Amino acid sequence: MEEEIDADAPKKKTKSPFRDKEDLKKEIRDFVNRYKASIVNQADRMSDFFEMSCFNYIVRYYELNDYTVSVDGLQKGQYRYKCSTMGMQSNFSFFKVSKQMADISHAFEIHHNLAVQSWHHEKIFTTPDITIVKAGGIEFSKDHYETKMTFSYVGQTSLISFCEVKQFNPYPELLFNFIGTVNELCPSVISNNATEHLPIHIAPTLMISGVPNRHTKNIKESLEGRYCINIIFNMFHTATQTFSKARIKELSTTGVLARPKEKADKRDEQDYFKVLLGIDEPPF
Repeated sequence: MEEEIDADAPKKKTKSPFRDKEDLKKEIRDFVNRYKASIVNQADRMSDFFEMSCFNYIVRYYELNDYTVSVDGLQKGQYRYKCSTMGMQSNFSFFKVSKQMADISHAFEIHHNLAVQSWHHEKIFTTPDITIVKAGGIEFSKDHYETKMTFSYVGQTSLISFCEVKQFNPYPELLFNFIGTVNELCPSVISNNATEHLPIHIAPTLMISGVPNRHTKNIKESLEGRYCINIIFNMFHTATQTFSKARIKELSTTGVLARPKEKADKRDEQDYFKVLLGIDEPPF
C-alpha cells in the first residue's frame, strides 16, 4: 500500500549556502572601520563578499590569540581587498599580526589571493584564498609570465599556513580537492610531521558556507582525524561561534596531529626555546 503524502504538510527547510549580500557588506565594512580605515569596494559577486568575510574571521582568530593586529598597504588611505588571483600584491591591502614571546617580536602578514610556491617544484604555484606568511616574505619575478609582467608570490620558506573558502553546500570532491592543495603546499601535514610554529598559527583550513549531510560529516571527521587541518561547515550561521573566545581553542594549530587541541594554549616559554631555538632551557 502506497503511503499518502499530505501536500499541506510543512516541508523541512534546509539552510541555504547563501546569505544576504547587504548584510555581508555591512559586516565587512564595520570590521575594517574598527582599524580606522574605509573600504575600496571593488567586489560585486556574492562569493567575493563571502571570501572577504572569511578573511576577516582569520584576522579575528589572531586577535583572539593575543596578537597585535594592524592594517597595511592602504591604497589612498582605503583598505582594498584582493578579490582575484590577478594583480600585483603591492596594489592591495593586508593585515599585519605580531606577538611578543620571550622578549622577541614575531611578525606575520595575512594576505588575500596570494600565489604560493609549490613544495614539490619551485616553478609551480597555486593561489589559496587566504595565506599567512612571514612578514616581508613576498617575492617578485619577471620570469613567470611569457610577457614582462611582474609576478608576486610567497616562497615555501615564508609560508606559515593557508585557508580555502568555498561558497557551496559541501560535497565529497570539494573536501578531497582541499587535501590535494594541502599536499601541494604542505605535504608535511599529510605525513604528520609538520612544523609546530610558535607563536601559534591556525592549521590549513577549509571554510565552507553550506550545511553538510551525513556523508560529508563523515568525511570531515575522517580527514580531521588523519591530518592536522580544520574543515568548517555552515560558515554563514556558525562563524561567530567558531571564532569566539570560548571556542577558538577547538581549532587545530600548525604542527603534528597528536597534540590535543585543548592544550594548544598551554605552550610556555620552555616550549618556545625547544621548538624555535632547539635548546631545553633559556640562554640566560
